[in-house]
Amino acid sequence: MKKKILGSLILLAVSQVNASPSVQGYYQSKALINYATNKVQQNKAEYFMLDYALTLPAQSQAQFVSYNSALGYFQANNPSVSESEFQQIVRKVNASALEDQYICRVDSAGMKLTYAAKRGQNCTAHYDEEPRAMSQKGTKVSFFRRWDFDPTQAHFDIQSYDTDTATGDEVITQDYLLKFEGRWIGSSVRVITSEVELVSGGSATAYDVASYNFSGPRSGIISGGEGLLYSEHPYFITDDENQQSADGVTKHITKTTFNTFSLIDGNYKGRNLETNGPFYLVNRDYVKAYTLEDNSTAYFVSDPQIFAIVESMSGPSDSWVWQDETQWDPEKGTDQASGGDWVAHAFNNTHNLVSLSPTYCMIEDIAEGRPVTEYQSEDGTSLWNPSMHDCQAKEPGTVPKVYTHFINSYGEDIAFSSLRQSAKDMIHVREQHPQGNETLLSLGDVKAMKASSRYNEIKAELSQRYSWSKPYDILK
Repeated sequence: MKKKILGSLILLAVSQVNASPSVQGYYQSKALINYATNKVQQNKAEYFMLDYALTLPAQSQAQFVSYNSALGYFQANNPSVSESEFQQIVRKVNASALEDQYICRVDSAGMKLTYAAKRGQNCTAHYDEEPRAMSQKGTKVSFFRRWDFDPTQAHFDIQSYDTDTATGDEVITQDYLLKFEGRWIGSSVRVITSEVELVSGGSATAYDVASYNFSGPRSGIISGGEGLLYSEHPYFITDDENQQSADGVTKHITKTTFNTFSLIDGNYKGRNLETNGPFYLVNRDYVKAYTLEDNSTAYFVSDPQIFAIVESMSGPSDSWVWQDETQWDPEKGTDQASGGDWVAHAFNNTHNLVSLSPTYCMIEDIAEGRPVTEYQSEDGTSLWNPSMHDCQAKEPGTVPKVYTHFINSYGEDIAFSSLRQSAKDMIHVREQHPQGNETLLSLGDVKAMKASSRYNEIKAELSQRYSWSKPYDILK
């Protein structure tokens, strides 16, 4: 199978590599694939001295490693990256690596360990205080990064990359961990990339993506809890939605769902449910293929569903879906509304916006090249959203606020001109598939999800580090 991970690294010099915690469900799963893959690429450059040192014999004292030797090793394994491109990358992420260094190279419990050291330093397997370290056992390589920007508690960023030599499957894990009020909290991601054989012949790239977040019990006004994002099946993408995998387990992206199962220790106020105690918040995304204005294909969530109920799973609950329009129906629990919520949900998640969540009419403003306008009450404490059918409407007692840009979760200013075609596309595709056509989440669905072997196996896999005394350990 061809390598998918170590492609051209020059992109890293101009792009930030972070997860996108502000996006949801399928959109988060999609972002995690790029995030995890790019993070491995960044690490291969950032840790190139330590990577080379893994090839050296272990010694009791720090050994000299020349920049030229490490560079030669990197270039031999990444021939498509020129030295100038490489230096551009490393200067951005770890400028101190562009010179000769002393490195500790240790063997411990059948694993190779490396970290930067000082001349004459005795080498041990205790790397906890080091800013960077690397380990290797067989085909699995792990990267350790310690951040001390918090004077009271270090933060740890751990990533591993492994390849199954028999199947070619690639497994990336990413853990971000810190201690808060005596307990470990953080997030853990796992991305499996493989090739799946198709019944009709040929193969397709398949993905199995999951993300676990743990924040423990509530602390004051800060909500606690845990959540797991996963797909109901591993999935692949082909033009033909009716393609089937030979293994019968992996599904076309349009034939599975993306679930987020969260237990939140906090406050919730909805249509039927209001609570100040722990509650379940469950999201289920159905994904469909949409044809954009240029006839290319993009995948969006056709039915972003939400279900909420208290931890005991008894009493009132909320179950609803993001839609552009709803009719008043007391049996379904819907009001008459035309706020364009489906377009807003898809647009905001696609672009990872955090400064505010633009409404349908603000997105239409972008598409039409108009001033992007939000309407606030005179005291600035509430908003008024026009109907999607009359975005130029005015409401007495409101004050227009015109925006010049948005901000994404990387802190970058996003110009409206760069979003114009996307805004046009969202409005163009919104009626290509029925909205709210899938059966809403029920309590039975939620209980079945919680009891499923897939949910429990993935949760057990990704949550195990939080019970370790050193969850950042790269020698396990």
